Amino acid sequence: MKPSGWAILRFTVLRALLLGFVWLLLQLTTPLRGLIAAVVALLISGVISTVVLDRQRAAMGAALAKFFGRINARIDASTRAEDKADDLERSGQSDQETQAEAVDKNE
Repeated sequence: MKPSGWAILRFTVLRALLLGFVWLLLQLTTPLRGLIAAVVALLISGVISTVVLDRQRAAMGAALAKFFGRINARIDASTRAEDKADDLERSGQSDQETQAEAVDKNE
């Protein structure tokens, strides 16, 4: 796995562990159960992760930006190649039209 993949995996695993820890803590210390406990655990762990997992989130964001940047670069290169081919095709057609007009004038 690439280092960028490790950054994404590391953040995801740590975030899931934090959610599980907060949920377990809520189960042991409060009367909250079921969906309400899960939602509260999600909210609390989200707040905690903004501070505790800041470096991991930044590394994951950089990895995702790099990944999508490569995709955008490939799309741009493909678009430029397609535009160049269209321009060559148009210039070829205009040359043919010019030659056809010259033949018509000579006749």
